[in-house]
Amino acid sequence: MRLLENGYTVKDLGLENINGLASLHKSAFTRGWEAHDFAQFVQDRQMKLLGAFKNGGREPSAFLLVRQVEDEAEVISIAVGRTHRRRGIGVGLLDAAIDELSESGVKELHLEVDGQNNAAVELYKNMGFEVVGERRAYYPGGHGKTAANALMMCLHLDDY
Repeated sequence: MRLLENGYTVKDLGLENINGLASLHKSAFTRGWEAHDFAQFVQDRQMKLLGAFKNGGREPSAFLLVRQVEDEAEVISIAVGRTHRRRGIGVGLLDAAIDELSESGVKELHLEVDGQNNAAVELYKNMGFEVVGERRAYYPGGHGKTAANALMMCLHLDDY
């Protein structure tokens, strides 16, 4: 468990959190995952699920899902509830994950982000992630929007 400067607590998530995670994911993404998806993630030894809770709250206000394979890891998803954004929670979750991954021997942390999500791209760049590639038209457009490119980013943990 880790206490963030903003009063949120970061801790590992388990099966008791899957319904809240599904609700949070659905509110943050066009194609949200179901509780059974999170149940599979919780039971997968390669996956790590961290959640941020506000002052003893029962449901996570944010979460980060990361997969580790040997000395590399990938952020699979990160979501912050709408009413909890712009409070440093995403950075706090990433910092906590980076600390844990570094301790377990991870050298590189990868992620993909919607290139049109300027706030997320800036957050990652400010944390030291570098753009290493692009997937054209990776994220489907919805409601008359064109498909968005995914930026592939990497953080070398030795440099962090």
